[in-house]
Amino acid sequence: MSFFPDASTIQAIQNGQFSFAYGPHPLLAILLFLVLPALVWLLYRSTTRPLSPRWKALLIALRSLIAMILLFMLLRPVITTWQVEPQETYLAVLVDDSQSMQITDLEGQQRRLDVITEQLYGDDGILAPLSERYQVRTFAFSDQVRRISDASELSAEGNASGLDQALTQVREQLGGLPLSAVVLISDGADNADADPLLSAREFGADQVPIFTVGAGQTQIPLDIGITDVSAASTILDNTVFDVQVNLAQQGFAGRPVRLRIMDGETEVAAQSIVLGPDGSSRRYELEVSPERREPILYELQVDELDEEIILQNNRYQFLVDNSERPPLNILYVDGHPRNEFKFIRRAAEGDESLRLASYLQTGPGRFYRQGINTPTELSDGFPASAEELFKYDAVVMGDIGREFFSDAQLTLLQDFVAERGGGVLMAGMLDDALADSVLGDILPVTPVRSETLPAFLQGGLRRGNHATGELFAPRLTSAGEFSPLLRLDSDDAVNRRLWSELPALQGIYVTGRPKPGASVLLEHPSLQYQNQAVPLMATQRYGSGRSMALTTASTWRWQMLMSSEDDSHQRIWRQSLRWLAQDAPARVSISFDRQFYNAGDEVVVSATVLDAEYEPDNNALLYLQRTDPLGDVSDVAMTWDIDDNGVYRSGFNADAEGIHRVLVDVASAAGTGIETEKQAAFVVTPSLREYNNAGLDSAMLSRIADASGGRYYDLPQIRQLVNDIEHVPGAFSREVQEDLWDLPFLLALLIVLMSLDWMARRYRGLS
Repeated sequence: MSFFPDASTIQAIQNGQFSFAYGPHPLLAILLFLVLPALVWLLYRSTTRPLSPRWKALLIALRSLIAMILLFMLLRPVITTWQVEPQETYLAVLVDDSQSMQITDLEGQQRRLDVITEQLYGDDGILAPLSERYQVRTFAFSDQVRRISDASELSAEGNASGLDQALTQVREQLGGLPLSAVVLISDGADNADADPLLSAREFGADQVPIFTVGAGQTQIPLDIGITDVSAASTILDNTVFDVQVNLAQQGFAGRPVRLRIMDGETEVAAQSIVLGPDGSSRRYELEVSPERREPILYELQVDELDEEIILQNNRYQFLVDNSERPPLNILYVDGHPRNEFKFIRRAAEGDESLRLASYLQTGPGRFYRQGINTPTELSDGFPASAEELFKYDAVVMGDIGREFFSDAQLTLLQDFVAERGGGVLMAGMLDDALADSVLGDILPVTPVRSETLPAFLQGGLRRGNHATGELFAPRLTSAGEFSPLLRLDSDDAVNRRLWSELPALQGIYVTGRPKPGASVLLEHPSLQYQNQAVPLMATQRYGSGRSMALTTASTWRWQMLMSSEDDSHQRIWRQSLRWLAQDAPARVSISFDRQFYNAGDEVVVSATVLDAEYEPDNNALLYLQRTDPLGDVSDVAMTWDIDDNGVYRSGFNADAEGIHRVLVDVASAAGTGIETEKQAAFVVTPSLREYNNAGLDSAMLSRIADASGGRYYDLPQIRQLVNDIEHVPGAFSREVQEDLWDLPFLLALLIVLMSLDWMARRYRGLS
């Protein structure tokens, strides 16, 4: 036995539990140690020779220390710790091998993976000493988990981190073996759906502690990152897409940078911006006008600054699907020829995304059809069946009398909006007889009969010296100023200027107040009803569809009184018609479970099939044809989701980056007229998941360790883990007691103190 405590004893003292083998209750032991100095002091109250206070204090201290050391040794102090038998148990080491391990945020601009590799496999690495005591099994994990034998198998190429998946698979692979502990080395980032704490608690229940080691800095000090991009087709123009960008930055506050959208090598949009405060995330918008009718893969780029630590998140790929689509079918019905109708038709005819089929009454019993697809379309007037009406996506009505509709047709119109999901626009004057019909329920304003209005509001749309027939400049509400229906330019200031330059309108039909939930976009600048400005344009959701009220018939003045090059009137009407119709579901629609995918992700394609009355069709037969970016084609059947009527699904893994196209072939037992094919596209892009919020999440790693009974370490502390891991209790560790009373240095200390006491007493002449 060495004179001083050896390393194992010191480690045992640090990690073990101290107790007295022969000792009483701890409180009684403490009391005994406190009583001894008091007894010694009492014995030294009177001495055979007089002593100064200093000598008395010295002798009391020496005697007290001697007595306490003797008591300490007599009570037999022990350290209780835990050990495992060498090579009889297993140790799992899990190493994060995802792309975030490429980040160079450690001392000396080293990659996280390089530092981890050195700490594991280097000359002073921890695997060698751990292997002396355990049978070590090492795993690399990212979106998958695999066994590795040396550092060369670590690449930091995985595009996701699944902590729970890693723990679960190790538990399954080593579940039948005597597993002592798990070492998990990661930055703590977890972008999987499962909660790793659930697996950690299962390890804890089995007395298998998890020791977590955190790699990386808590916050990346210098970085600009694109965190999200969404591109949606707008109703501003059929070939204009709004691209919304979320940009986060740290360490570059106030720096100017440039956002670019590239189509291959061609810049198609750009914007110069000034970065916000450190740690902030801001949203920016750009517009893209695709020049070809197909799915296009764009790349958003932000300037790469020299000091940046992560450059991978300065680029982001996204898909804009500008494929040819069937036009939106809109039914227009009017009670008499109007200037408004002529200009609305002209606006629709100039837009290939719209088909306007019109049924116009030109005289008593005389009607004129335009824009029809077949000779029989609208031959019997307004559709009388759901199969006929539901072929349209929206209905626009002008000045129509109550006699134009039967009660059944009005109910059908209500079902068209509420159930079919179509849109209805009332443009002009509403017949008093329709005020109490279901049409009044659909509209966003409350229709009132004209005779109930105050006299100064009863002029309707008639011209003359009446308030409701005078010229007026419509006023944009705050909702209208930013509504996509009324945007004449993407720039707010330009949009306001263009609206101020539009000619005045003439005549307004006065309705009641807007309904709760309705949005008023335009209003009269001076006329009020019930202390509220008279609405000119209002919209609302109704059931599955939407409705709009336009209480004037003079928007044609925006075209007639402007130059021929000005397209404000056409743009407003096209945007309004698209808004009405664009959410109406098609008989067959395709959707994906994500906006984009990364290589190796599972793609779930859903197809919704509706019958002729737009009810879910559970008896269709669907096949999915997939074409990958390399041109390889594969077919797979789609199966009905029994929990979701009319919905069919198919799943597969997407490996190649780029644009993937799918074609769904439908054979329906629910009637003819259904589209037999539907196409869509999705994109597989390089993953940015590992570079967003890439700082060390030590809190997550600490929670995993605590839940399992282990400990958390920062990467520079990893060598301490080698000493600690053996002394943490586990399912396969045994309890070991180590005596402290017979340590040589304690006996030597006792002899020294007793010698000093004897010499001091002899020097002062005491017995």
